[in-house]
Amino acid sequence: MIKYLKLMAAVSGLMFLGYCVYFDKKRRSDPDFKRKLHERRNRRQATKAIPRDLNDKDMEMYFLDQMQRGQVLIMNGDIEGGVDHLINAIFVCNQPAKLLQVLQTTLPTEIFTMMLIKMHAYESGQKRPDFPPVVASEVSINAVE
Repeated sequence: MIKYLKLMAAVSGLMFLGYCVYFDKKRRSDPDFKRKLHERRNRRQATKAIPRDLNDKDMEMYFLDQMQRGQVLIMNGDIEGGVDHLINAIFVCNQPAKLLQVLQTTLPTEIFTMMLIKMHAYESGQKRPDFPPVVASEVSINAVE
């Protein structure tokens, strides 16, 4: 009787292991598996980028820090990095519409357009939107100052 139970346990274990291997292979061979996995990782990364449990003073400090970093990076020629920091500031701002209006008047059109495209991409779950790269020499950086 004990031999029979051991044999049944071994067979059940092998069947479970086969079941796991079969469905893992089926899941990985799905054409949308990698796309879904990347989307999930990007969404998780985007939510980690902006702190959620801050009080008003900390949130204000985070906002000012992101605005300052964004402006400095844009002035130094790192347009994409600066835009990312400005987007973080917009996401935590109490009045994002007013901030967008101010940024629209102060930023060059190319940078503002890039920022809007990236914001839309972040909100829809994409990591890197398709837009032509902007070279710092092509736009007027003095508009940020």
